Amino acid sequence: MIGNTMFSGLFLAIEQLGDPRIRGVIIRAVLISAALFVGLMFAAGWLLSGLSVFGLSWIDSAVSFLGGGAAFVIGLFLFPAFTGIIISFMLEEIASAVEARHYPNLPAAREEPVMEMVGNAVRFTGVTVFLNLLVFILVVPIMLVTIVLIPFIPFVFYALNGYLLGREYFEFAAVRRLDPAPGRTLRRQFRIRVFMCGIAIAVLMTIPFVNWLMPVVAAAYMVHVFEGVRGRAAGA
Repeated sequence: MIGNTMFSGLFLAIEQLGDPRIRGVIIRAVLISAALFVGLMFAAGWLLSGLSVFGLSWIDSAVSFLGGGAAFVIGLFLFPAFTGIIISFMLEEIASAVEARHYPNLPAAREEPVMEMVGNAVRFTGVTVFLNLLVFILVVPIMLVTIVLIPFIPFVFYALNGYLLGREYFEFAAVRRLDPAPGRTLRRQFRIRVFMCGIAIAVLMTIPFVNWLMPVVAAAYMVHVFEGVRGRAAGA
């Protein structure tokens, strides 16, 4: 069965990026993210244009120019985050495309209530942002002070995000076929597999430009992982 090996689903997910339905999600997400990026630039320009800190026009102009450059750089770094948040509201479409191509004999997916769908997307975004901020605000400074722990910073980052991404993307795939409680039970039963798949996603999400596509790949990947472990659990 597709998805029986831990990472086979990852290659299948990458291979399906050319699927018209998947490509449509990517294009829409990038266009919306680009619109948000342009809006951010206009807002930053408007705020900085009226800025008068030192009362000297040339200094204020320099500050405005540097501030605009900083806003541009920050916007570039946030662009993948914008894309990921937007794609989180299109995950259903991605999963449907994967199932239609690789699992055509599955019955109709469980109809997830709109509020549950929105709640899952918001929870996923909120938990991920909060815990990463917590790591950088609390854990990283402690490690930097204790020099011997500096080499462990990447391991903390990938372990945390591997757990978060594995859990959230797996449960997204699971709730299409199972009620939330059985979906969580299945994840716990295969926690190591889901965690390792989450680490693979986290590593790829730190690669520039690749990270723009990773929310789509991760959603497709976890459909394969879910179907694989569901088959194993049923055959156990």
